Amino acid sequence: MKILKKLLKAASVKASNEFQVLLALLVTVSLPLAANAQSLSFNQSSDGIQSAIIPIDPIQALDTNFGPYDYRLAEPLQSLGSQLEGAGNYSDALLFYQQALHVTRVNNGLYHESQVEILKRIIENNKALQNWEEVNNHFAYLEHLYQRIYEVKDPRLEVGLQQVVSWHVNALNINLEGKRIEHLQKANKLFKLRLKIAELTLTPDDPKFAFLHHNIAICERQLYLASDINKEMMGKKNRPKRDRRVLANRD
Repeated sequence: MKILKKLLKAASVKASNEFQVLLALLVTVSLPLAANAQSLSFNQSSDGIQSAIIPIDPIQALDTNFGPYDYRLAEPLQSLGSQLEGAGNYSDALLFYQQALHVTRVNNGLYHESQVEILKRIIENNKALQNWEEVNNHFAYLEHLYQRIYEVKDPRLEVGLQQVVSWHVNALNINLEGKRIEHLQKANKLFKLRLKIAELTLTPDDPKFAFLHHNIAICERQLYLASDINKEMMGKKNRPKRDRRVLANRD
């Protein structure tokens, strides 16, 4: 019961009898989740409550009882993912979050705001595992989701796009996996989209305009410097110097 109370607290819900039964089933199933989670272990907190690292597979265990996409699975799956994430077990946490995302999409549709927080957890766990391609792919989906569920004048769209562009700016600044130009192009596109939103939602004297124009100018400059046209022009400009060096060497 201590584990059940801990899960209910983590889920932040007032559990109905049905939800209590569901969580009880999640807790009592003893199937191994993965090779690196073979036994149930506990962490003792200062208040005496034991929190569990739970090696179970609710996807398989609850299939017979509720079906793999029953809406009642979404919150306990996220709660168990959170438990594993907090214990540093990011790979197994991803399994729970990904299944929660599937359940949410089946029940709420392909584009629904209930997916946002799950996607953020998936991104953070992939970051912890340095799965950069997965991080990038999920940020791309998050960007698409924001644009589908929020209108242009909704401040949540602007906040969401800030999160996505921050990823691309950080990735290009460290040239993550040698994809600096790709991230630069995405950042430039998102800054322009945010400028369009600002023009529709902000007063002309808002300081955000200066910020967006400044960042767009930087992106455009960097993209130009990396372009084939610039490289060709620089090559022509430096050709006479190279020719002089060649002649000098020949002499």
